[in-house]
Amino acid sequence: MKDKIELLSPAGNMEALKAAVSAGCDAVYLGMQNYSARAYAGNFSHEEFIEAIAYCHIRGVKIYVTMNTMLYETEIERSKKEIDFIYQNDADGVLIQDLGLFHYVRTCYPDLDVHCSTQMHVHNLTGVRFMKEQGAKRAVLARETPIELVEQACRIGIPIEVFVYGAICISYSGQCLMSSVMKKRSANRGMCAQCCRLKYDLNGKKNAKHEYLLSPKDLNVIDEIPALIEAGVSSLKIEGRMKRPEYVWLVTKTFREAIDAYYEGRSYRVDAQRNKELMLMFNRGFSKGHLFHANTDERMSHFRPNHQGIEIGRVIQYQKGRVQVALNAPLHQHDGLRIINEPSDTGLTAVKIYDQKENLVNHAEAGETVWLDCHDLPTPKAGQKLHKTSDAVLLKSIDEKIAEPEHTIPIMMKYTAEKDAPFCLQVMDNDGHCVSVSSEQTVQAAKNAPLLANKIEASLRKVGDLPYLISSIQGNTGNIFLPVSAVNEVRRQGLEELSRQRASVHIRKGRKEYHLDLARPEAPAEKDLIFCRSEEHMAQMNVYTQGYGRHQIAPVVNQNGNPPLNYENTILSSVCDLAGEHHACIAGMTLNIANSYAMAYIYSLKGINGIIVSSEMDESNIQMSMDAFVKRYGFQPYLYQFVYGRRTLMYIKDGFTDDLEAKYISDLQKKSCGVQKNADTAEILEPEIIRKENHVCYGTYKIIQSADEYRKMNEENE
Repeated sequence: MKDKIELLSPAGNMEALKAAVSAGCDAVYLGMQNYSARAYAGNFSHEEFIEAIAYCHIRGVKIYVTMNTMLYETEIERSKKEIDFIYQNDADGVLIQDLGLFHYVRTCYPDLDVHCSTQMHVHNLTGVRFMKEQGAKRAVLARETPIELVEQACRIGIPIEVFVYGAICISYSGQCLMSSVMKKRSANRGMCAQCCRLKYDLNGKKNAKHEYLLSPKDLNVIDEIPALIEAGVSSLKIEGRMKRPEYVWLVTKTFREAIDAYYEGRSYRVDAQRNKELMLMFNRGFSKGHLFHANTDERMSHFRPNHQGIEIGRVIQYQKGRVQVALNAPLHQHDGLRIINEPSDTGLTAVKIYDQKENLVNHAEAGETVWLDCHDLPTPKAGQKLHKTSDAVLLKSIDEKIAEPEHTIPIMMKYTAEKDAPFCLQVMDNDGHCVSVSSEQTVQAAKNAPLLANKIEASLRKVGDLPYLISSIQGNTGNIFLPVSAVNEVRRQGLEELSRQRASVHIRKGRKEYHLDLARPEAPAEKDLIFCRSEEHMAQMNVYTQGYGRHQIAPVVNQNGNPPLNYENTILSSVCDLAGEHHACIAGMTLNIANSYAMAYIYSLKGINGIIVSSEMDESNIQMSMDAFVKRYGFQPYLYQFVYGRRTLMYIKDGFTDDLEAKYISDLQKKSCGVQKNADTAEILEPEIIRKENHVCYGTYKIIQSADEYRKMNEENE
């Protein structure tokens, strides 16, 4: 029988972690205070992480640590120390994007599980097979992966993890430069500015109902749990490390119920009340995403990019800082509210609720009309919708449930209480742990009131906030005496030692030395690599280039294709292209190579002679990486730097609009980004041509749209 599917919950801080465990997750994923793709989550200090590991492991819950960012050379040594800390403190696995860190961990810590983060852009079967061969213990598939491809990936023999709930990226993860280019905050380094949630015009025209062109709805496939289990998925991942503990608890609880129902042979559908609660916690509208073939209209939230809550009424009028509303659902004091308004929504909190007689009340029911203080702009207007975005009563009820101690781990106790001997206690769980402790005092014959068995058992059952459920207590007692305080102390010691044993899950073999023997590759024949987006113009360019050895470029997105296993004169674009044999190939810019360890890993694959480094690197970072590489391996790596052109800022599967004439989008600063269709992918292009000098790299990489642009570029350089 296959292992039961894992329910994996987010933990942005300790409160959210405890909420996830309380709701029944099997594992949590969290970030440390560096190198996490959610740099603005609370994240965990070293002290908090040690506490989290003990808390989770005692309760049978695993912890995976996210170190899923692209790393610069200046960060390598610190990231290595962080990995060692994670390893020594018993983490169950680490999620990684950077290929250099991936290889380092697999080499130095072979008994630490490495999961391929979705940032690594594992999006087809070849990529899954390759990362399995490289020693990955799990692959987190791209969110764009359809269920049919998920099922095929599950047959490859590596555990597969998929996202099932929460916010999703509009672009393939690991391939989005929008935030880096437009806002100077790199998504590949955990600092996404969420450009997809901003307003854009399409082809120079504004559409009030479709202003948020790139904003997708949230993913929700709770009703598809049976299909995912039967496909062979190993782990269901809930998004939300930036979300509040109550969100984590409610979503985790709902998925726990659905998963348990499947294994118990019961059908499960989210009822209307629970669905309303989920929407109140956070929603941009829900869809089943690419996972279950939602179309563009079903996937996109063009009208609003933020939490929508649920509609609970309509505005009647506005007077002197107060708004009158007619309710169609209950309202409680301290509920968070939003009036759907233009040019932006009007936010308010129900601090004071006035009924029709101007009396202050702490709640109102559907059908009632009330007044609310409203000082935010823009001013509400009659007929506008009132949405509830947080429910004070719901939040309080969840907080109370989180705070309730959960006694779910069965343990057995055996004791002996014999005269002139210590009181001995044995504590056992179902996972093979067994603890024996004895009292310092000896048991004596009773002179007056003997210590009865029921008193001993009552003392032993006091587990407090620990998660233990005592399933049985065995022992014999006669006419004996021992202070109850001594029994209490033995119980405390026994449970403390059991918790210590349960908290330590892995027997570590220790760190191995990093080693990688590299032979100097043959120098690439071309120093100037040029990619033309038009195949027709690419052919014409041979007229203008003398001695140009034309490289093919592998597609960045190749979900359903079968990449060749023998590459020659090819620029490689994703991890799937690293599989197989290579001859005179170049590692492409979209592989996000940004440090000497990643460069060394690429060279270890043989037949890859050059590397186009990440375009997010500046020349000082490139130079530091080169110097570190030379120091370790004794030769200069053949690096290329992006110096000219418009990069692809987003790769969007099936596009973002049904408008077949989408040519460009424009932001509020009137910066226009071209839209180009490539098979079933829409690409958002950089607004302006980038021009850089190359002072440190072996060669250059240029992106052009046409042969005419190539001619003009050469004329400018003459």
